[in-house]
Amino acid sequence: MRSQAQRQMSSQGPNYYDFGRDDKFSSDQNRFLQKIFSDFAEGTVKQLRPLLKSRYNMELISIKTRSYHSYLNTLPDPTPVLVFGVNDQVSGFLDVDFELAFSLFERLLGGRGGPPPENLRPYFTDLEKAILKIPFLKILASYGQAWKDVQPIEPKFQSLEFNPNAVYICSPSETMVVTSFQVDLAQSRGLLSLCLPFKHLKDIIPKKSFDTWTHTTGLNLPSDGAIVFPETIQNAKVPVSLSLGRAELLFQELLTIEVGDTIRLDSEITQPLKVKVNDKTKFFGQPGIKDGRMATKIVRVLEEGDEDYDE
Repeated sequence: MRSQAQRQMSSQGPNYYDFGRDDKFSSDQNRFLQKIFSDFAEGTVKQLRPLLKSRYNMELISIKTRSYHSYLNTLPDPTPVLVFGVNDQVSGFLDVDFELAFSLFERLLGGRGGPPPENLRPYFTDLEKAILKIPFLKILASYGQAWKDVQPIEPKFQSLEFNPNAVYICSPSETMVVTSFQVDLAQSRGLLSLCLPFKHLKDIIPKKSFDTWTHTTGLNLPSDGAIVFPETIQNAKVPVSLSLGRAELLFQELLTIEVGDTIRLDSEITQPLKVKVNDKTKFFGQPGIKDGRMATKIVRVLEEGDEDYDE
């Protein structure tokens, strides 16, 4: 007895393959794409952590080729889909799990960034879509930045859809490159994927080998032309200070301050104090004494996205 899958294949007839079609990347082209999409993930993290004020991690997990029609069929309705154009030539789209989109939206409004409740309506209002568009545009900008050292591109927003079946950017049989990322945001986890035409990517990837390209472009100069070597950075001295607290006084009170007066600060005795590097809060510490000098013990290292972290 044949399986259901076999019966379906039989009823659909044979699948014809065009052997003249070249829909695979070379090893060098794959290395280019891995670098570009890894840079895209890193750039997106830097863009969204300050905006969301929360932990946001994004990791490249796969780069695959699929037909446009077959990939669209895997997306449930609703799925947030950001359609964009590249250099006014081709279109692509970015899709995000609905649960992850809800977490993005909730964090933007100051919520915890958790998964949506079971009774949540399965759509966003026009106002909510406008708010959700904010982080999506930053993600789109990060994608353009990821290409800057390879082939300058200018992705432009076209539309934000929630029904994948309403997205028409190419023929159903067009070969697409689907790049998927695992995203961890606050209390949620989900997938974010980029879908772009295979031919478009193959045309803009440099023709030279990846090793040759990295050798000729591997040293990125700052805008002032100065070259900074790792050894120089490691031996550089940076000012570190401990902030005891703050207080607000009336100008009249400042005029009457005398020796022996006490100013009450806003920090409590048991509260860790802010440790600043170049006047930017990077750690929390507990004050004390070591070897006869004032010292601080680091009790917490702040990460990008933490509320108290200073950029």
